This record gives sequence, C-alpha cells and structure tokens, in this order.
Amino acid sequence: MLSNGKSHLSSAKQFEKPKDAIEVCEPIPIEKLNWLIHLQHIRGETEFCKKLIASELNRSNGKNEYAFYKQGIILKEEGKIQDALETFQKCLKLNPKSVVIMKEIAKCLYDMRRYRLALNAYMEAESLLKTSDWKLCYFIAQCCFKLGHVEKAKEYAHKSVKMGKQEQAYALLIKILGSEHDLKSALAVSNAATECCPDSVNMLTESGLLFLKAGQAQYAFERLSQALALDPAYAKALLGIGCITMRHEEYEVALTKFKIAVLHEPESVALWNNIGICFYAKQKLVAAISCLKRALWISPLNWKIIFNLAIVYLATQQPASAFNFACASVNLRPDVAECFAILAYTLFYLKDVENALKAMTHACTLSPNNTAFTANAALMSKLLGQSETADRYMTTFRQLVDSGENVADEVAKLVENIRLACDQNPSQTPVVNNLEDNMTHTQSDNNVSGESSGKSLDEDEV
Repeated sequence: MLSNGKSHLSSAKQFEKPKDAIEVCEPIPIEKLNWLIHLQHIRGETEFCKKLIASELNRSNGKNEYAFYKQGIILKEEGKIQDALETFQKCLKLNPKSVVIMKEIAKCLYDMRRYRLALNAYMEAESLLKTSDWKLCYFIAQCCFKLGHVEKAKEYAHKSVKMGKQEQAYALLIKILGSEHDLKSALAVSNAATECCPDSVNMLTESGLLFLKAGQAQYAFERLSQALALDPAYAKALLGIGCITMRHEEYEVALTKFKIAVLHEPESVALWNNIGICFYAKQKLVAAISCLKRALWISPLNWKIIFNLAIVYLATQQPASAFNFACASVNLRPDVAECFAILAYTLFYLKDVENALKAMTHACTLSPNNTAFTANAALMSKLLGQSETADRYMTTFRQLVDSGENVADEVAKLVENIRLACDQNPSQTPVVNNLEDNMTHTQSDNNVSGESSGKSLDEDEV
C-alpha cells in the first residue's frame, strides 16, 4: 500500500485487538422509539401504538415516561378515565415536577367529578409553573365554579381572559357573571369577546341571548343574525331568533326556525318545548301535547315542561290531567308562584274552590305584585262567601294599580264584575256563573293558560 510515496504493509496482525482491551457497548436510549409512538398515535393507529408502548415499557422496565404518558392519553380517549388516572400517576412518579402530567391528572379527576381533588392538583401544577398559563387559570376557575367558590372562580377567569383572550375563557366568565345575575357585566364581557373573536358563532349567539335577557331585542336579533350568517344551521342561534319572533306573535316564522334547528339538535328540550308552545298558540292542542311530551321524555324532571303541559291540558278541558301535572310542577318548584296559580286554576275547574283559594293565596304570597293572582283570589273568596277576604284582595289590587303595576283588560273586567257583585248582591249566589266565566279569561291574561300563554316560559333555556 502506498501513502505519501511510502509503502506500508497491511496485514491482519496490524488490526488485531489488544489482549487487554475491554469491549464497551453504547446503551440503547430509553426514548429511542418515542417518535414512533407519537407518530402512530397522531395517525390513529391505536392498536399498533398500544403494542409498541407495551414493548417499550417492557424493554425499559417501566422507566419510559413518555410511553406512560401516551398510554394515559389513549386510555382517556377510550373513556377509561380511572385507568388513565392510574397510568398518569405512574408517570408522575418518574417525573414529580412535570406540570403537563399534573394537569392531565387534574383533568381526569375533573371528568370523574372529583372537583376538590382536581382543584388541588391544578393548584399544585400552578405552584410548579414558572410562567403564567391561561389554560391553567381557566381550569382552576372551572373547578372553583363547580365547587361554588364564585369569587375565586371569577378571579381566575379574569386572569385567563387577560392572559389568553380565548373564546373558552370568555364563555366561562360570562357564565359565572350570569350565575350572579350581573347582566350588565356579562354584556360588557360578551361585547369584548365578539370584538376579540368576531368569527365565533358561539360568542355571537351567547351575546345575542344576553341581549335578549336584557330586553334589547333589536341588538339580540342583530347578533343572532350574524351567528346564522356564519352557520345557518346553528341550533342555539335559531332558538334565539325563534323566541324573538314568538314575542311578536309570528308563530309560523318561529316554527320554521325551530324545525330547521331540530333537524340538527333532535334531543334539544328547549326546541321541543318551544315548538309545543307555538302549536298551542295556534290552538293545535294535540300537536302541542305531542311536542311537550317529547320534551318531557328527554327531560322528565323539567318543571317548565310539566307546567306547560298543565296549561295545555287545561285548555283541552281535561282538568284532571292538568291537575296531575300542576301537582308535579309544585312538588318540583314550590318557590314559583305560577306553579301554585296553575294548581289553583285546575282545582277551580274541578269545583274544589276552597283548596283553589288556598293555592292562589300561596301564589299571592310568593308573588305579591301580580295583579292577576290578586284578582283571582278575590274571585274565589267571593265564591266562597268570604266577603271580608274578597274586600281585602280588592283593596290590595287597587294599591297595586295605584303603584303603577300593569293590568290587562281581562283582569280589569273581572275586578269590575266582582265590584259590581259586591255592591249589588252581597250574598254572591246569583252571580256565581258570571264570575266563573270571568275566571276563565283571567287565566289567559296571566300567561298561565289561554290563548296568550304562548309567551310564558318560551324564552328560557330549558
């Protein structure tokens, strides 16, 4: 062999290993196949990924942190939350200072509705974190809200909004403010959210619904229309637009909106409830009962649907069926005056005027400024011959009118008939039938039953 003009002899002896040399093998890194685990997972090759993870954990004697992490993620995707939690806990033993793993443990606890433990895990993750993280603040606010710590939830939600200005954070803050009935602040946040996320259908819809609750129908209509321009089939926006048209008694238009929405959200309780109310307003009572029964099947303990069914059954001259639903609504919501009022009306039609008066008296106690309840209580007292009680309710009614309370025409007519009955015939017997007729019209005005009751409870998210 020639090299630089010199000849060198090459022989096997030249490359022989010294006798005293020690052969050293480089160890295989634990994370050697982590890239392949990640690739298979994001490709959706779950079965191959699970086999590879098991192989790598076996090769590393359970020391591969990433393999444990991916195994936990896959288990969580499969709905095995408890198994995922145990896997993440094994992973945490390998790296106790990992914020990512701590957050995954907290998410598992939150999904299992163990909110206090989830909050503790999130707070520990926050203590390990060196920089601010809007997601962590968002999750902490979620846990606090679930536990009823509203002030702390609001504080962390504000932090999350300031740091990230993300749609999720805005939505949570609006929800927290709504729970405090701080509609003004909620509207301000929703306006900021729509400026920050102008293409968000959800934010535009939430803003529109807030304007609707505030009684600003024009602004609500604009926001909801913007949402529908981005997504014409968005059920929540269609529901809001339908409620606005129902307020204007355009029931055909409302039904059109609801029918489109129900194609995309067939299990929406609010949609079936409102479709039933529209049919009821059009006096299609059988269709109204069918739709309300469908809503009740989806949500059996929803007092608003039960209340509306009592109204419709009363309109179909079935007071016994109406009585059953009225009793159910009272049992579910004994703090709502309208539930006792509809119970009183059903008892009245069942000729149990004494118990009807007791129910109406309780309704007046819960809602002392309701002129219709007061007028009906005066009527029932008159029918039972309790002139002093009737006079007391009449006096209360006049005080409410003087204070500026709204009085419908039917209520005013009923009160006038009661006054004439008291003046002309104190014994009350010859005018019983006339007073009963007036009772029927009064229910209609009260939005508890009758033609105009389509306006009651139709705009609520059921």
